[in-house]
Amino acid sequence: MNLFQTIFINVILLVFPILVYLIYLFTDKNITKKEQKLYLVMTLYASFYLLYKYSFNDKIIDLILLTSIIVLFLLEDMWKMGVVFVIISLFAYMDFNNIYILLFGIFIVLIIYYLKIKKRINEFIFIELYTLDISLTFFIWIVFFNRKYLNVDLLMLLFANAFVINIICLMYKVAKSILKSHLSYKELQSEKQIRMSLFKITHEIKNPIAVIKGYLDMLDANDKKQVKKYIPIIKSETDRILILLQDFLLINKMNIDLDIMDINMLLEDVVFKLKDVSKEKNIKINLKLVDDEIYINGDYNRLSQVFINIIKNSIEAIKNAGKIDIISRIIEDKLEIIIVDNGMGISKEIMDKIKEPFYTTKNGGSGLGVSLIYEIVEAHKGTVKYKSEINKGTKVIIKLPLYE
Repeated sequence: MNLFQTIFINVILLVFPILVYLIYLFTDKNITKKEQKLYLVMTLYASFYLLYKYSFNDKIIDLILLTSIIVLFLLEDMWKMGVVFVIISLFAYMDFNNIYILLFGIFIVLIIYYLKIKKRINEFIFIELYTLDISLTFFIWIVFFNRKYLNVDLLMLLFANAFVINIICLMYKVAKSILKSHLSYKELQSEKQIRMSLFKITHEIKNPIAVIKGYLDMLDANDKKQVKKYIPIIKSETDRILILLQDFLLINKMNIDLDIMDINMLLEDVVFKLKDVSKEKNIKINLKLVDDEIYINGDYNRLSQVFINIIKNSIEAIKNAGKIDIISRIIEDKLEIIIVDNGMGISKEIMDKIKEPFYTTKNGGSGLGVSLIYEIVEAHKGTVKYKSEINKGTKVIIKLPLYE
């Protein structure tokens, strides 16, 4: 086997783990910087092992090629790991004479690295100076102590070394650039999620505040009967605001606190809260619930949000006078709750977009009300379905699993 074939096969052994590592960087968008450095160390030691175990036992070629990957330690500012790697490499091939020439070359590398970290030279110049230093070190070593590689063989070795260093650094820089793009994308997604959560919190806080303001406007402090009736509602809506604000702290995920609850009691409570507000528009809310107590595994406050949103939308859809029917029935192992109004209805074009976040037809609306309804119900392993016709009204069908 000639020198070219030996160099080529040894380069494959050296570069293969690095290629696997770079492909992993391309595909994994969630890798942290700490994990990235750990995997790099494992990769370079894997390259060392393959070269040491399966190369064609030309130790000078092996050692020259190993210097091609030490530069990756330095690019990641892991010079201590680089020194350890060099020591292990030298011990693996310590039958060489005149090892002090290699140590002198390593000393020059450390000076170049010092200039890099002090921002005296940029990364590109660092790589080229590193390549030049390694090439000169091995040139001196071969010329004076290993003369069998002189002439064409020497040029081929030094060219192979320079080529491998530059191609590995280029691939690594491309991988880092792609990884940086992935991280930027994640940051943008995180920012988008934060914005979404802020819109959700703002939208949902508006509803209880509107209810509180409505009752405060109607409240006569001298009317004890009215005070006794309205204050618990105001207190309840204030508690709901506090729960919504807690969501702000859990911004990445909506918190669902499941517990056994009576859905009829929840619906009656919601209607009671909105009854006086609906009366102002001359809207009658009719409850037609299953007579038996119906239990589900749900979050009382979250489901209250759902039904308040739906009924409030129905109230807004009815221009003047009308009715809202709330019907519950059991179908197999599911509870079906139907909310029907005789409001202005929703067009097919709007129906196709109603679930989309931020889509709204209301002036000043955030477009998150219906999106939240879907999110909360789906978190309860339920389903939501809207049916509507212009000038005939809207029907919302919610199905929730019964408590077993």
